Amino acid sequence: MRHRTGIASLTLALASLAIFTGLAIARPAFAAELVEFSGTVVTADPTANKLAVKKDGGGTRFSFTVTDKTKFQGVGGLKDVKKDEHVVVQYQVEGSKYLAVTVRKDK
Repeated sequence: MRHRTGIASLTLALASLAIFTGLAIARPAFAAELVEFSGTVVTADPTANKLAVKKDGGGTRFSFTVTDKTKFQGVGGLKDVKKDEHVVVQYQVEGSKYLAVTVRKDK
């Protein structure tokens, strides 16, 4: 009897582990938190889909990746963003990239 109880316990433990592992893998990915960054445009490169912005009053400079999902406000698109314009970028961090979610021309 003890032998069967040991096997049953082991089977239950392995089944629990498999379910837990499956849930961890199948867990839905949550959207990354949006972060806001405002500053002056250093470069806007529509060919490379890149936007570099320097924070006002500081040396912080971020290079954002612009995608087809990026929304623009106050400008038609990345091709209309000009050097030295003031913008506010809402972005998400995905791996080592800063993905621009919205780019708003600030007045």
